[in-house]
Amino acid sequence: MRFEATVIHRMGMPYALGTFQGKAGVSVVCATEDHGPAVVSQPPYASARTLVDGPGGCMALVSDPDAPAELWAVMGCFVGYRFQGGGIYRIRGGELSRAADLPFAHRIGVVRRGGSRLLVAANLAADKKDAADWTRPGAVYAAELGAPEGRLVLEPVLEGVHRNHGFLVTQLEGKDCVLIGCAEGLFALDLEAGGPGWTSRQVLPQEVSEVAVADLDGDGADELVTIEPFHGSALRVYHRSGKRWEPFWEAEISFGHCVLAGAFQGQQSVLVSNRTGSKDLLLFQFSRENPSRPARVVVDAGAAAANMLVLRWDGRDRIFSANQAAGALVMYTPGSPGVS
Repeated sequence: MRFEATVIHRMGMPYALGTFQGKAGVSVVCATEDHGPAVVSQPPYASARTLVDGPGGCMALVSDPDAPAELWAVMGCFVGYRFQGGGIYRIRGGELSRAADLPFAHRIGVVRRGGSRLLVAANLAADKKDAADWTRPGAVYAAELGAPEGRLVLEPVLEGVHRNHGFLVTQLEGKDCVLIGCAEGLFALDLEAGGPGWTSRQVLPQEVSEVAVADLDGDGADELVTIEPFHGSALRVYHRSGKRWEPFWEAEISFGHCVLAGAFQGQQSVLVSNRTGSKDLLLFQFSRENPSRPARVVVDAGAAAANMLVLRWDGRDRIFSANQAAGALVMYTPGSPGVS
């Protein structure tokens, strides 16, 4: 498989990606981790315009399923772990408002639990003296949504987690949950139980930086896909065997960042970025006949993508990527003669 690359917009240090429902279709938003704006691109994704100015330092962008024209964002977290001024922001109608303070915030998601709509947020640490300091653990927080205005009230639901980086709202083994990857392992926060106390269970005991879930071998049961350890060198796929998750495939990566799994152009696939070393953006495509030997496709050599998302448009799955090497938001379209 070959890809054609379309440079949508050039910007310094693109990092976060998200989508929301715009008038012209699904809009793709990209924001910098430096000081600067968030930009938005609409179909046919040939260019972008400024959505909101600053403050920048954007780590995450997510839409609300019940308000698809709105976005939630983590901003104020700047390069070099200058995250002390981090917070959660709401973007609505091109207007930006700060909804909560959360130093070292990194990931967010909108969920339903016990009949309530909640924003769940995770921070990497409570504080850091320098980049190497991980002595003060982070936590996972939840806040009720509903009021159109006002500040969020964040309450801790999982505490004492270090390098709290992996975050995925998903289903695992038939249950709605939030997966949290950290130094203490991979945890599942139960979204199906109500009440004030949240329950969690450890899914994997080792450090996990990122996680995805998909049925890669076609047996009807989902696999776990992880990057290990923090910003790690191992891309692993786990299959459920009895009561345990057993690894059945892995690949070497360099500063692995962002992993996505699921169907791409009809074939079960894993998309992952190397932020150092080769800096290649890689797609692994799995077959039902031999799932332990996936095909390896270089989507773009040297992209150094910070984050990616996959969106189907005009009959084909497209990869949108925040490429730090080139300082660009790029769309990759499969089935073309080559990468331009």
